[in-house]
Amino acid sequence: MKYLIAYILFVLTSVSAIAQVDVKGVVVDDENKEPLVGASIIIKDTDNKIKKFAISDKDGMFLISVPSVDSCRLEVAMMGFEKKYIHLDGVTFPILVTMTYKSVQLKEVAIKADRIREQGDTISYNVGSFAQSQDRSIGDVLKRMPGIDVSNSGRIQYQGEDINKFYIEGSDLLGGKYGIATNGISHDDIGAVEVMENHQPMQVLSGISFSDKAAINLKLKNKAKATWSFHGDAGGGWSWQPEGALWDSELFAMCAMPGFQNITTFRTNNTGEDLSSSNTDFFADRRGTGLSRYVSIGLPGVPSLNSNRTYFNRSFLVSTNNLRKLGRGEFKANIDYSFNRVTANASNITTYFLDEGNRVITENRDGTEHQHSFSGKFIYELNQKTAFINNTLQTNIVWNDISLSTIGSIPNTQSADLPDYYISNRFKMIQRFKGKHLVTFESRNEWESLPQTLSLNLNGNSYRQHIGDYAFYTHESAAYAFSLKGITISLEGGIKGYWRSMNSELPDMPEQLPGVTENMVHTNSFTVYATSKLEYWIKRVNLTLNLPVSYAHYSFNKAIANHDEVYFSPSLSFNWKPNNRFSGAVRGGIGRSPMNLNLVHPGLIMTDYRTLKSGVDNFYNSSSQNVSASFSYKHTRHGLFANGMVMHSWSHLPYTLAQQLYGDYVVYSYADAKNDSKMLLAMGSLGKTLDFIRGSCNVNSSFSRSKSRLLSQLEFVQSISSSWSVGGKINGSPCRWFSFDYDIDYSESRLTMNGSSAPWLSSLINEMSLNFMPHAKWQWQVSGEHYRNELIDGTFKNIVMLDTKLTFKVSKRIELSVSLTNLLNKKLYNYTTYSQLTSFESQRTLRGRQLLFSIRLRK
Repeated sequence: MKYLIAYILFVLTSVSAIAQVDVKGVVVDDENKEPLVGASIIIKDTDNKIKKFAISDKDGMFLISVPSVDSCRLEVAMMGFEKKYIHLDGVTFPILVTMTYKSVQLKEVAIKADRIREQGDTISYNVGSFAQSQDRSIGDVLKRMPGIDVSNSGRIQYQGEDINKFYIEGSDLLGGKYGIATNGISHDDIGAVEVMENHQPMQVLSGISFSDKAAINLKLKNKAKATWSFHGDAGGGWSWQPEGALWDSELFAMCAMPGFQNITTFRTNNTGEDLSSSNTDFFADRRGTGLSRYVSIGLPGVPSLNSNRTYFNRSFLVSTNNLRKLGRGEFKANIDYSFNRVTANASNITTYFLDEGNRVITENRDGTEHQHSFSGKFIYELNQKTAFINNTLQTNIVWNDISLSTIGSIPNTQSADLPDYYISNRFKMIQRFKGKHLVTFESRNEWESLPQTLSLNLNGNSYRQHIGDYAFYTHESAAYAFSLKGITISLEGGIKGYWRSMNSELPDMPEQLPGVTENMVHTNSFTVYATSKLEYWIKRVNLTLNLPVSYAHYSFNKAIANHDEVYFSPSLSFNWKPNNRFSGAVRGGIGRSPMNLNLVHPGLIMTDYRTLKSGVDNFYNSSSQNVSASFSYKHTRHGLFANGMVMHSWSHLPYTLAQQLYGDYVVYSYADAKNDSKMLLAMGSLGKTLDFIRGSCNVNSSFSRSKSRLLSQLEFVQSISSSWSVGGKINGSPCRWFSFDYDIDYSESRLTMNGSSAPWLSSLINEMSLNFMPHAKWQWQVSGEHYRNELIDGTFKNIVMLDTKLTFKVSKRIELSVSLTNLLNKKLYNYTTYSQLTSFESQRTLRGRQLLFSIRLRK
């Protein structure tokens, strides 16, 4: 009997299976015909009861098996789309379901996500909660995050300190050239910005060497991972000053996969946007070759104003950056090329403060600069808990020429060729044994050539100065360290070698100038050093003591006498972090260091058409002391970040800079007289989220006072330079259709000479941006800047600059815009600055009104 029952059940099941109908199809959006993942598919009968349901997969496909579809209907629903109804009678499968976009208003539901989250030493900022509709890059959003500061140059600081790494999905693709990412990556591709406090970049040093720096990591959204993303802009229009056509274009491509990363970008414009900040290496070490240009002619610059108001350019930048995982290590290649053609003109009045009467020089300057720059960096790195290996091969080549025509008190034309050729290789290896012992080997070799040619036509006479400057630097070292119960002791020893050759000649100099105008200098040094370091960790306290001592031999090929010197420069730092909210540090040090070897040249070198410099006639050392204190505080749940710093430093030199006028020429030299100087610097910042307007605010202030002395016309001049500033910014999006940004900065400065004080001169900058979104597809932006500068005591110069931009979003991937900058067509700007012995008044030409039409495409 039981076999009969089983047979009947089997037959019924088979019949039922044979009668099943497969309802299958694909769900796409009707605009781009792309598959929709996670759509809800429901089959209901005539009684509106659910028979079966499913969810569309990654390809937008679904499959539901039901006994019958007679009198049934299919319902497809997804957030952000209009619900779709399909009656299944007589339908042929598979079917194509197209969904139409529709905004959905949630009733009586409030959803609030944490804008800032904290987990251990990692602070996570939700990008979407700080972004506004007008933002394009992740750099635009970083500027609104409390605790993070992005300067005009693009440098990023956290709680007042420079970051030490910039990661994308945990990988250091760009190194210090992170401006390429912050200016290029769309904020819509970033889910979170992570700040890793007390970040130690080398895993092998974790728990052994303390770091008080933070790193930033960009966390990509899932849609931007393991795929290529592209966006491009193309714009064209017209400018009224300089008169002519405008263009502004960009192509950006990024790929971030587990074993491979790439960012390639191409940018070009003549709209006044300076592309150099994107290409700046903010982590670059000071070059060991130590060369610097003597020729210092340059185009007129303007303080305070944004560069897009004053920068007359034709710029081009292409950059490709690759990272590939190779076993346990990784290989990186960063290659960049840029070109800039910049023009500028200005009217200047320079006043030299002299006891026998001030000397006034007037100038109308008009110039053009061309610069080609190529850089390549190739890095292999292994970064693990037991070993670290890094080899970096780098080259930087710059071709730079400047031509400058001047009329006024001293009519002349100048041109300069200023190339720079640099190549280096740096190798570092650290091995960790038994968790407590470290052995380090490091090698660094650099070569640089810095030729400089200055051609001058003055009073019908032609002069040509050529400078050849070459240097090679090598540094080889080994170190051993061990850690035991919170104490780390390390000892490093090494040698440094330096070889430099400099020659210059300037024939047919004017007779009123004293001294010779030829130099032939060979500067060599050999240094042996040892550095002992003690780090003591106990709970939340870190104490670090550095005790470097070195012996150096200097030879100058008879330019000045050879020297042997011993240097000792100890330093001590104390860091305290009682909890995750507060940290404080106190640092101090004393030191003795050699002179700047670039000053070793007995003859005159012309830096511009009326300025010459001569070097020292003897070797000297300088000594210094410094002490500083800093603190930082954060309360992430309240979105509160605060930091402050105060530093005092003293320096002591046996030489004093001297200024002497010979007719139309100014000669700077060094007199055998002691020069003690000191500087006080204090600054602070307070940032806070404003959740009630979906925004944030920041208040910052600074104060500096420096004291030194110089020689002017053989008379000592004691100068004190003082300045202070206070500023703030606030942003928000109080409602769906409106957002705003506002910045204000106020500063004052004063120069005191020999007890006689000049009046305080002030500067005020206001910047406002208002964004209106009357419709989901339309956006109107109105922005303006107000500059108020005090030219002389009680006399002010005000200027207002206004811009507007209208944007139409054709779709999620296509955007059209039209912008009009400098609506009021302001063309001139005046300002005054002071130095220790001079005042400088300038009237500068500004970019005029500009009309630009743009299209933006995104994949």
